[in-house]
Amino acid sequence: MPDHIHILVRLRPTMAPSEFMQKIKSNSSKWINDNKLLRGKFFWQTGGGIFSVDYTRVDSVRKYIIDQKEHHKKRIFRSEYIELLEKYNIQYDSKYLLKFHDLD
Repeated sequence: MPDHIHILVRLRPTMAPSEFMQKIKSNSSKWINDNKLLRGKFFWQTGGGIFSVDYTRVDSVRKYIIDQKEHHKKRIFRSEYIELLEKYNIQYDSKYLLKFHDLD
């Protein structure tokens, strides 16, 4: 079962990334639960990752997202996520990282 999603969007300058994530989580949880798509109640974990993308890389990011199913046959989400943080010099404390289901 997938344990994360990728969304490529262009946000209005007036919308904070955290506001966007809250709306996505809230509306999608409500829709999944209202339509009883799971036996139990669906909820997102706390937190998430948001990365900005330079407009010159939009096409390569789009392809990357489209190829996710194949991509994750070769790499687990945890290693991919940490590599992105380190590649772009994003400081993080491992105790605050997302819960990775590949470690369960």
